[in-house]
Amino acid sequence: MSFRSSLLSRQVGVLAKTSRTASPATRTFVSSSSRRASGHDDHGHGHGHGSGSAAEDSDAYTTESFFTSGWRNTFILLTASILIYPYLPSPSSSPASPSLDPEAFKQTAKDSSMPYVTRMLAGITPEAKVWTERNDRHLELSKENAETRLLFQEAERPKVWRMRYPSSFEQASPHNVPVGSQTDLSGLQVRAE
Repeated sequence: MSFRSSLLSRQVGVLAKTSRTASPATRTFVSSSSRRASGHDDHGHGHGHGSGSAAEDSDAYTTESFFTSGWRNTFILLTASILIYPYLPSPSSSPASPSLDPEAFKQTAKDSSMPYVTRMLAGITPEAKVWTERNDRHLELSKENAETRLLFQEAERPKVWRMRYPSSFEQASPHNVPVGSQTDLSGLQVRAE
């Protein structure tokens, strides 16, 4: 029984006793005082204060032991794994690697003494030469990428400011130009490369 349900049952019992013996005016007074008292009991918040019994205190604290379901299941699983381990299939003596021995790896897919997952993986894994070709192609692309990155990192701006249309200096009109609006370009030499 929880704390609130036991508190409610006590309140109902107190109200029933007072309603049998008291007049209607005192009944109202007793019920409001019991409400105030129950409201005050709720402020204890289970900290051991107030008029709680031993049964109410046991609800606030849980008992901790190694006999809970989690520890029991762990013990059962550990015991089962220790007992089953000697009967599990042992690994084979032949290599199951496509790069060490390709022919033995092909035979692994057909060997019924091998575990099912090993046979399945041996059946869908491509041959070692396919992986070698893929690795060589990846190496070539990585080298190209590194060379391109070095090219862009070592690039510098040109020392000369290049114009798209350098003959625009020679096409300007010498007439109707206000004084001081242009720089003197008489010593300018345009290089065409």
